[in-house]
Amino acid sequence: MFSGGALTSATYFDDLSRTLATTQATVEIEGADLGAQVQAEGLVLSGITYDDRDDLLVVGLSPGGPTESLEHLVSAPQRIWVESSDGIVPSAIEVEDAEGQRTLVRLQSAPALPAE
Repeated sequence: MFSGGALTSATYFDDLSRTLATTQATVEIEGADLGAQVQAEGLVLSGITYDDRDDLLVVGLSPGGPTESLEHLVSAPQRIWVESSDGIVPSAIEVEDAEGQRTLVRLQSAPALPAE
């Protein structure tokens, strides 16, 4: 969990976004008013950034190719948990906003292409 404030979060996510390459992501949202829902599944994670001016965590997703991308916004993030993995990219990031709604971003490397 981050406890160092916005600067620590912003720096971490900027560094992480540089290492994503072909990481796939599933975004799940859980809140008292909407229950648990999957917002996106198996999309390429194009970046995660923290905007300290607007107090927003932005999760960028893309289906790949020239199609439009999707952004998931977490307003006023209060707590961020990062589940480490064996590689550089974590296996999951969970964010709780000021209203108690949680966003879970599950990460995994894209499958390798078959050998020719």
